[in-house]
Amino acid sequence: MSHRRILHAADIHLDSPLQKLDAYEDAPVDEIREASRRALENMTDLAIEERVDLVVIAGDLYDGDWPDQNTGLFFVKQATRLVNHEIHVAVIRGNHDAANKMTSNLPLPKNPDGSDILLSEKKVDQRVLEDLGIVIHGRSYAKRAETGDMAAEYPGPTGGMFNLGILHTGLSGLDGHDPYAPCSPQQLADKGYDYWALGHIHLRGEHQIEGTAPVVFSGNIQGRHIRESGPKGCIIVDVDSRNQTQRRFVPLDVVRFETFDANASEWSHTDELMDAYEAWMNDQLQQVEDRLLVTRVILSGESPLHHQWMREQSNLEASLRATSVTHGHGQVWLERLKVKTSAEVDRSHTEQHDANQEGPLHSILSVVEELKSDNADLEWLNNEISPLLKKLPTEFSGDQAPIRLDDPEERHEWIEAATTELLARLQGGKR
Repeated sequence: MSHRRILHAADIHLDSPLQKLDAYEDAPVDEIREASRRALENMTDLAIEERVDLVVIAGDLYDGDWPDQNTGLFFVKQATRLVNHEIHVAVIRGNHDAANKMTSNLPLPKNPDGSDILLSEKKVDQRVLEDLGIVIHGRSYAKRAETGDMAAEYPGPTGGMFNLGILHTGLSGLDGHDPYAPCSPQQLADKGYDYWALGHIHLRGEHQIEGTAPVVFSGNIQGRHIRESGPKGCIIVDVDSRNQTQRRFVPLDVVRFETFDANASEWSHTDELMDAYEAWMNDQLQQVEDRLLVTRVILSGESPLHHQWMREQSNLEASLRATSVTHGHGQVWLERLKVKTSAEVDRSHTEQHDANQEGPLHSILSVVEELKSDNADLEWLNNEISPLLKKLPTEFSGDQAPIRLDDPEERHEWIEAATTELLARLQGGKR
C-alpha cells in the first residue's frame, strides 16, 4: 500500500461557552466566542489542502447539548466539505458529548464508502477502508462517566492493514484528569495496533513505549481559557508502505493564551514591569503570527513594590491593559493581573528565632505549618476567613474568586503569602 495521510484531532468543544471572559466589558467577546468554529474551519481547510485521506476526531466534538441547531449545522457543513473531497471521517463521542447527553441530533453526511461518520457507542466499531489499507477501531461513549476499561474490549489487529485505534481516555496515572476509560500505555501497546489516536487530555503529547505503536494525544484544537496556553491544533500522520508513521503538529487555533509569569524581586519601579511586559509581548507576537493574543500577568517574589501594587492593583491592571492596546498592534488583550508578590522579610532574623525554638516568630511558623498540613481544620479556617473576605474593599478583592481552601496548592499559596506579609510587618518591614 502506498503513502496515506491521516489528520488526528480531538476535543474541539464546538461553541464551548466563554469562561469568565465576558465579565470584562472591553473583552473581544465575539472573536473569542467564534474561536472554536474558526479553528474547525482551519482543520477542514488543512485536510483539503494536505490531501488527507482520513480525518479522525477522538471525542468531545461538542461541549454538550446544543443551545440551538446552529452548532450541529456548522459541523454538518464542515463534514460535508470533507466527504465532498473524498476524505473519510471517523468521529467518536467523549464525556462531553456522550450519547446520553445529546438530545439534539442532525443527519450527518455519509463517508465516500457510504459508512457513518459517527462510530457506535454500543460496541467497538470496526471500519475497514479497503482502498486505503486502513482498519479503524473505535467506540463512542454511551454515557458521560465511562469509568470502565473500554480498551479491554478492543479486538486484536487485522493482518496486512494499518490498524488505527481511537479512544477517549484519561489514561492511568495522569494527574489532574478525570479517570475516564482508564488504561495504560502498555495495555494499548499490547493490542498490536499501528497508531492510537487519543482524546480527552487537552495537552498534546505522546506516551509511546519504545518499539510499539505511537500513543498520541493531539490536544484540543483551540484553547478555551488561560490555563490552556500555547499552540493548539492537530497531528498530521503520514503512513508509509510498511505502515510506519511520521507525525507533525500543525496549529489550528485563532486565539492564543499565554501567561507573563514574572519574578518582580529585582524591580524597584513600576516602569521596569511595563518595559518587561512590553518586551515579552513583542516576543509573543512574533510567535502567534496573526492570532489574537490573550495574556495574563502574574507577579511573584519578594518586592519593595508589594504594598504599592496591592493598594493600586486596579490602576496597575489598567496600565498593563493600556500597554497591551498601545503596543499590541490590535492583537493583544490582557485578561487579568494577579499580584502574588510578598513584602521583603529579614529572613536571618526569622531563622535565628527558629533555631532557638522560642519566641513569637517561632510560634507563628508552627501555626503556619499546622495550617498547611493535611490535618488542618478546614471548617474552622473557612469560618475564620469568610467574614474577612466580605469586608475587603474592591481595590483589594477585585474580581478574584474566594480562596478555595479545599485545594492544597491554593491554600499553601495564600498561607505563604500571608505569612511573609505578617513577618514583614512584625519586623518593621517597608509599607
